[in-house]
Amino acid sequence: MYSRKVSEAPESIITEGKVRFGTFSSAPQKLDIKGLKAPFGGIPIPAFLTNFRIKSRIAYMFSIGDYIGMIEFFDDKMFGLAEVIFWYRSTGKKFVYHTFMPPRFRFVPIRLDKAACINHKKSRYIRISWNRKRDRISVTFSVKGDTVRPAATGTFVSHFSDPLHAELVVVSPAPTTRRCSASWLSAMSIQGSLNILPGKKTTAVPMSETSGLAFMVMNRTYYRYHSKSKMMCGLGDYEGRKLLFRFVMTNMDAEEANDCNENIVVFDGKTTPLPEVTITHPFGSAKTWVVQDTESMVDLTFTPVSINKRVLSILVMRTDSSTIFGTFDGVLLTGTGEKLFLKNFPGIVKKNRLRI
Repeated sequence: MYSRKVSEAPESIITEGKVRFGTFSSAPQKLDIKGLKAPFGGIPIPAFLTNFRIKSRIAYMFSIGDYIGMIEFFDDKMFGLAEVIFWYRSTGKKFVYHTFMPPRFRFVPIRLDKAACINHKKSRYIRISWNRKRDRISVTFSVKGDTVRPAATGTFVSHFSDPLHAELVVVSPAPTTRRCSASWLSAMSIQGSLNILPGKKTTAVPMSETSGLAFMVMNRTYYRYHSKSKMMCGLGDYEGRKLLFRFVMTNMDAEEANDCNENIVVFDGKTTPLPEVTITHPFGSAKTWVVQDTESMVDLTFTPVSINKRVLSILVMRTDSSTIFGTFDGVLLTGTGEKLFLKNFPGIVKKNRLRI
């Protein structure tokens, strides 16, 4: 059965211009990939120019009460984008709130011990923060409504010391060893609430504090001018136990992605790195998706329930993304060899194209 070496994290991902590739069970102090020597074809381009090709992202997928959703920040150096999207699981009704953030030094932080990523707009206040000394990861958002969507608030809290908390750091070629992609993956249980506020055309839908699950990913990558990615994440209960998994496929993956990738399953707090996967949707993104690997650990289908599509052009950047709520069916194998037979298991898929 597939296995992968997981080691302790180095003090720094980049040392003297060279990358420390691998999968790490602990987090370095910083998720910083600046400082590579000649990352583009061996040509000695000034660092301030090559650093502009580094893009950063935080994605926080959550499932709590009757809702499942995703909070995302994207840092393009010159500007930032933030989005909150969630669905009412039983009906597939979606709620979408997004905002543009003007230029500033950095939107997505690099420190993994203590940091925060914040959009300060009054109409779209969104904050993701963590502090290891205080043993806390917290998410807060407060978004105003309009004629087509209600106002909403949400607060989720989790703890690094929780037995269900699990994390990995993955540093992989992107796609050559001259460049790299670094990701911090955190699966966790959460406590909190998500509330729909009353409006002119909407009634309040309050939620008492309850428990849920979340999967947070922070990534930094040397992006191509044209990049494509597909991400799948499942969160929920399986026979009374907590199950989270995430699969990714991009056109920046390493040639030997089996040795170093972000695919992972977390079952009751126990982490299993997975092999490279292939994600397809042969009949279109609105129809059934298929995800499989070569080691017979992943054989799942994903059936869309509700799709949110967004096309955005800002200066020379154009992004075309689809965020989809749906359900997984099929078989998933854990690191202990246990087969999990999934049926209508809730999850989120995101397909993204980016031109910079």
